[in-house]
Amino acid sequence: MSTRTMPVVIVPATDAAAAALADWLIRDVLPAALDGGVANHAGARLRALPPVSRRHIRHPRKLRVHTRRVSEAIAAIENHLQAVAGSVDAERIFTRSATVLPDPVLNASASISGAVMDIGSSAAALANRALLLVPATIESSEAALSTRSRVTESYYALLARLWHKDFDASIVIPPQIEP
Repeated sequence: MSTRTMPVVIVPATDAAAAALADWLIRDVLPAALDGGVANHAGARLRALPPVSRRHIRHPRKLRVHTRRVSEAIAAIENHLQAVAGSVDAERIFTRSATVLPDPVLNASASISGAVMDIGSSAAALANRALLLVPATIESSEAALSTRSRVTESYYALLARLWHKDFDASIVIPPQIEP
């Protein structure tokens, strides 16, 4: 049996839940992932952002500063990728990309980004894009393992926060899949 199964959280579609999830994506998991690569300075700027609140969700224009900071993180990642484009082994990057970030984290990120995009802000969608680019900036297998550990820890902390904040959350543990 595989030990790669991670629990999945299901929350009701409320402003409070959307705010908590968007905040986790922008201010917690993305900076945790960025810490392992060359754009780690962008992670500190994202952590310094004000928390995403229900007011941000009700009035998505209030997420402009979040959108700008995530765009800056993407620009830093893309600048690094362009600078090393000629000397990077593409096979090494794509192999590592598949293993650095856990699937439940990527699935949660995609779902959150779609929900926040539906309310009128691209902040979470940009954070999802940045999260997908992060593995290409990680330069060693030790850093990749450390990043995976930080991202997984952030995901479990999110599950615990949602469970304790009483959002009527339910946590589902999917069946284990044979490799």
